[in-house]
This record gives sequence, C-alpha cells and structure tokens, in this order.
Amino acid sequence: MKNQTISNKDIFNWIETKLKPSFCTSEEFIYNEMESQSGYCLPIIYQPFDATKKHHWVDRGALYDYLYSTGGEGKKLLDFGPGDGWPSLIIAPYAKEVIGIDSSEKRVKVCTENARRMKLDNTRFVSYISGTKLPFEDNSFDGIMAASSIEQTPEPKKTIEELYRVLKPGCSIRINYEALNRYKDGQEKDFWIAGLNENTFKIILFNRDLINECVIQYGLTVSMSKEKLINMLSLDNKINFKQITIPFLEEIKPVIVNFQACKTIHPSGNTLMSWLKEVGFNEVSPTYSGALAAAKLFDQFTDADRPKDLVSVDREIKRAVKIVSGLKAPLDLDPMITAIK
Repeated sequence: MKNQTISNKDIFNWIETKLKPSFCTSEEFIYNEMESQSGYCLPIIYQPFDATKKHHWVDRGALYDYLYSTGGEGKKLLDFGPGDGWPSLIIAPYAKEVIGIDSSEKRVKVCTENARRMKLDNTRFVSYISGTKLPFEDNSFDGIMAASSIEQTPEPKKTIEELYRVLKPGCSIRINYEALNRYKDGQEKDFWIAGLNENTFKIILFNRDLINECVIQYGLTVSMSKEKLINMLSLDNKINFKQITIPFLEEIKPVIVNFQACKTIHPSGNTLMSWLKEVGFNEVSPTYSGALAAAKLFDQFTDADRPKDLVSVDREIKRAVKIVSGLKAPLDLDPMITAIK
C-alpha cells in the first residue's frame, strides 16, 4: 500500500510538472464538452419509460421525491444545475413553472433543445457565471431542487447563500450531494474516460481528499480512438487506476492536446447541514431518498406481477415516496437533505 501511495503521488506530480495543467471551473473542465451529461439514458427525456428497467423506477422515485419535498405541485421551482434537463423536464408537468440555471452554456443549450422537443412551455433555462450572484430577485421561488450540483460550484457555501436568498420564506430546498466517504477504502484515486467525439477522449484522474472534503481532477484530452486507448490500458479486460503509470503517460504525451485541472469542494452531510443552518435555514433534515425507495419497491415485485405501465408504476411509487422522503435518515448513509427557509 505504501508503494502504491508513492506511485499515485508521483503520477499527479508528473502531470503538474510535465504538463502544467491550468485550473478551471467544472463547466470548462467537462460540462461544456458533453453532448449529453447523462449519456442519453434518462427515461421520458431520452427514452420511453420501460417498467422492466430498475433505473426507470429509480428516476420516477427521484421525481416524486423532489416534487413532494419542495411542495412543488402547481408552484414555481428552480432547478440548480439541470444537466440535460433533469429533474426540470420531468417535474414540469406537475409545476406551474420550472426555471433551470447552469453555468455551462452547453448544458443550457441542451436543456432548452430538450424542452422544445418535449413541447414543454412552462420551462426555461438560463445561464450565469459560476460563483456570481444568481440573476433572480430575492424570494423568487416556491421550491429549489439541487441534484449533485452545489459541490460543482467554486464556493459551495456561497452558493447555498444565494439559493437561500432566492427562496421564499417558509419554502424548501431539496439537495442531493456527493459526499466523498463513498470512495473510501480504495477509490480515493480513480479515473474515468469521457468520450468527447469519435476520435477524442478525455482521461479524468481523480485525487480525492476525504479528510479535507475536496477533489482535484486532472483532465487529459487525448487525440486517438477509444479502442486504441482501451487496448493500451486493458489488463484482463479490467481497467483501474493502477494502470495509469508514468510510462503510460509518457507514451500518450504526444497526443495529449489539452490538459486541465479542476478543484471541487464536496461537503459531507454534517458539513452541509452546518452550512445550511449558518446561512439561516430554520429547519434542516436529512431524510431517506425517494429514488432508493423506488429501487427497493422494484425488487419487491416479480417479473410477472410488476406493474407494466407508467400510470400503475407511479401509483405504487407515489405512496412509498410520500412516506420515505419525510423519514429522518442517519448522516452516515449520505441521505438527501431538505432545508426550510
């Protein structure tokens, strides 16, 4: 383990000294380059709902979680960091109006195109400069949804202050967040290959600091086919961080066309709750996820007796989510958090 730790440190040092990547915001790092943040896998938005697929149930569970937790039926909602338009576009039929805001121009464009294709006239998407004041008046929204987006901003606590400002008194924000303790015991150092186009890929290396609740990502944009890249890394058809070596980086260096770094802060549940209270929220509660409830509900059915259509599936999921999303959950489970202004 000691030797591996030294190797990991040497790899990041090599990147910083040999490539000298420039630090940038998360939208510059990856989100402006993605045609689909979800990989076109979202039900309703990209795919017809399929009751035989567990992740489609999970998606409906998340929808009703945000809807019930924000009290969003017939209300004006803000979706902070909507990605491909999630959950904005699936919650829109239940709300009066949904506004999505993102610091990535690409994400705003994709969301707007998806809304137009889905013929939704009560949604719109706007952009802002990450880390700056949101372009809304005080007390503008009846509810706010933040799906793994607050930690993608330069200063998450200041982002929470802005979300507090634009939320109406007595109303709620529902937050899903990526705490780093899920990566302990082996995934602190990791990597991911993001396809940008047919012949260009980005190798993203993660250096996760669980103690200080932050991550530095190094992005190496490589001009070569995915097949060649995978073949260079393959080890018994398994790819892991140990295959990222200095000799490998030296070999691909001539085809690295861009190199970036991005630091993000990932508050734990305890830190996030503390920030929410400091900002001024009157009530802060960690509760179980409606998405998790929908997943467990899916498993309760056999293939033969599982509901087959969306109306029947929703009927089952709504009952479970109404209960579960209001039940307090231990913070060590990284539950979702509801905060009331």
